[in-house]
Amino acid sequence: MLEPITLTIVLVFFIIIFLIGVLDRKRVTIDDYFVNSRKTKPWVLVATTASSFLGVGALISNAGVAYSGGGWATLLLVGSFVLYFFIFARFFAPRIKEFGDRTKAYTLPDFLEARYDGRTRLAGTLVVLTVYGFFLALQILGIAVFVSSVGGIDPRFATLLGGLIVVAYTAIGGMRADIRTDIFQFAVMLMLFFVFLPLLLIKSGGVGALRSLPPSFLFGGEFAPWYVYVFGFFTIGATNLVSADLWQRAYAGDSARNVKRAMLVSSIIILLFLVAGTLFGLIGKAVLPPVGENMVVPELLRHYLSPALFGVVLAGFFAAIMSTADTVLLIMSMTLVHDVYQKTFKKELSAERALRVSRMVTAVLGILAVVLALTVFSVVHILIDAVSFSAALLPAIIFGFYGKHASPRAAFWSIIAGFIAVIIFLFISPVEAFIPGIAASFLAYFLVRFFERRNAVPAV
Repeated sequence: MLEPITLTIVLVFFIIIFLIGVLDRKRVTIDDYFVNSRKTKPWVLVATTASSFLGVGALISNAGVAYSGGGWATLLLVGSFVLYFFIFARFFAPRIKEFGDRTKAYTLPDFLEARYDGRTRLAGTLVVLTVYGFFLALQILGIAVFVSSVGGIDPRFATLLGGLIVVAYTAIGGMRADIRTDIFQFAVMLMLFFVFLPLLLIKSGGVGALRSLPPSFLFGGEFAPWYVYVFGFFTIGATNLVSADLWQRAYAGDSARNVKRAMLVSSIIILLFLVAGTLFGLIGKAVLPPVGENMVVPELLRHYLSPALFGVVLAGFFAAIMSTADTVLLIMSMTLVHDVYQKTFKKELSAERALRVSRMVTAVLGILAVVLALTVFSVVHILIDAVSFSAALLPAIIFGFYGKHASPRAAFWSIIAGFIAVIIFLFISPVEAFIPGIAASFLAYFLVRFFERRNAVPAV
């Protein structure tokens, strides 16, 4: 049963988030709704980028991988995401911003159409909707994980409450509301890092407590074969390059230079939180009775914090979850309205009509996600599924920016091949599905380019 002070702190947090999210709702334009009018300042961009990136995947799922047998080897996967986040910040984010300003793009599939063709955009849209469908279920499940662990509140009620608050302020305010709430949520998340992690290290015996764990666990052998970690370090973080929410943040910045700076700062903050998530899983394995991969973080909270601090840190975890959930929800809404309804079905909408339709779609998607969340269980495997499908977009994005000659046919078939490979291997070996996904997408791209060049008619 939650202590009254814990419950009060969490409820106050929800109320503040809702109030911040619905401010100025009558003055939101379609550019505000999708990309915050492309005028987001650097320090705001740092807050919204870091808080939206650090959701259930970065905290609960990361801890779950370490707890499930990933051990210290989990840091190789974490290191991959940080490495490629830095690459994204340095080499891709400024170009994305320049492209967005030049073409008034809103989504990642907008780039695929501009660089290749409409068919490639449609294939990319399928991948984005699949990936973010998994991510949305992951965030809603994260709320359910916490409430079912701490007790005192019916999990269905708490999931409904948290989910509908996210849906309400995102549907009303769009990107502007998303960014405003992210700033507050980012401040709460910093308290999470600077309060909970030191207390956990002190009260649990710190890294010394890990001496009781067997070497097979510490070196990751109980979760996946060694080659998964090695290949994962060099490849899995590359999915950051095709992360639709990072593209959205790049579009929303006020200049290419500031977008680059903000993303570089965000990469440092993200590194700290990802390492913290790994430590949560390792320490939980050492000091807790068996609790399951989903429950290790909330159980650590409950065991090592006073009721007041529990409320503050619990609000911090809700902040991390909700700041990602609103971003994911907004991206799915933009993709359906902008890339499917308007572009695929050629439906012309006025700015006002597009705003109304976007709000309606956001609300419907959010409600469906809340309903779906109660049927999903493993935060670890949902995260792996989402990341694996992202890999299908890598060749099209990388060669779209840095290839000398755009090949619509190669880009299209690389997306399709990667997508199909992931579907097949999710039924064979889900943890390793990203490997054939990446391999198939790049192989398809190079094969199509090879035959295109071979069959090209020489110039006379």
